[in-house]
Amino acid sequence: MRRFISYPVMGLVLAAMLSACSQSEFTDSSGKGVNLNDDQGRWLALNIWADWCDPCREEIPELNAVYQSDAIRVLGYDFDNSQGAELDNKIAKLAIGFPVVTSSPIDNLKTQTPQVLPATFIINPQGQLVETLYGPQTQNTIEQVIRKQQKKVTVGG
Repeated sequence: MRRFISYPVMGLVLAAMLSACSQSEFTDSSGKGVNLNDDQGRWLALNIWADWCDPCREEIPELNAVYQSDAIRVLGYDFDNSQGAELDNKIAKLAIGFPVVTSSPIDNLKTQTPQVLPATFIINPQGQLVETLYGPQTQNTIEQVIRKQQKKVTVGG
């Protein structure tokens, strides 16, 4: 019996199929792909900020601390939808140490654009929005909200 597909061709087909399955929803400012869900079971704090927002600037060190702990993922999004060098300059000016996505995640979350900044969306590991926090947050408040949400899941409600 003849083989019509060689092993190298099968490998390329398989690689293409796998890469299609793992496509990222977003790209961060450094060009890295990012998804709202997490296959490692981590929760996500998605922060909507603006450089003209005093409370946004106030909470950046706290969000950096959450990101550094690595137990909770942190992503940011510039409310003004800056791109390229303008976005990079804002990230540097605010000393943001966590990834910032370059397109709005709002539609993916099936929610409205926040009318108050900063806004922090708490997203479970499956990529679902479970709570929205307004105003500047601390590492402690974000961790408390996630613990509360985890208890809801384990209790079944």
